[in-house]
Amino acid sequence: MNDQPAQLADASRAPLDPMFPRLIKEADTPEQKLIGFIAYGLYEEARREWVSDFRDQEGRYPAENELRAYERSWTISRLDGIRNAAIQLVAAYADTVANQLEAEILRRALKGRFWRSVGRWLFSAVIYTLVVLGSIFALNRYGSDPIKMIQDFATPPRASPPEPAQTPAQPPASGPSHPPSPSAAPAPAQRAR
Repeated sequence: MNDQPAQLADASRAPLDPMFPRLIKEADTPEQKLIGFIAYGLYEEARREWVSDFRDQEGRYPAENELRAYERSWTISRLDGIRNAAIQLVAAYADTVANQLEAEILRRALKGRFWRSVGRWLFSAVIYTLVVLGSIFALNRYGSDPIKMIQDFATPPRASPPEPAQTPAQPPASGPSHPPSPSAAPAPAQRAR
């Protein structure tokens, strides 16, 4: 008979926590459901903390009506605050995972491929050198000297001395004849150095 009032009290109690649907409402996507589940976990943590504080202050656990009053104290703004806290937790976790993945990807990228890349570069450099030397020897064998051609191309042409300007012949002047002045005489051609 003692169990009958307890069973009646349990029968009037809702089988589910009324806060769960309020936190998971409008969760159409998996991301929204995850945020709702985390928010519900944060709510449960706050409720357990409240129950623990209640027991420490009152020396007993809260009665059913006191638990319902606590649940009703969660306003829409408090629920939004707990959802935002859940979003921040997910964002912080995603950031941590992304940083760890980035470090792992960089570590893998540099681990074995660096020396492989150096080997490929050295192989390419050797092949290029062999092709250039083979071309030089082939051109030399067929009668052209590519090294001399490169040297001729690289050296600037020598400047030749300027040609003396020829002055037109002057008609003989009437009057006493004067010997030509030394500055009027054409200069002897300079030797090329």
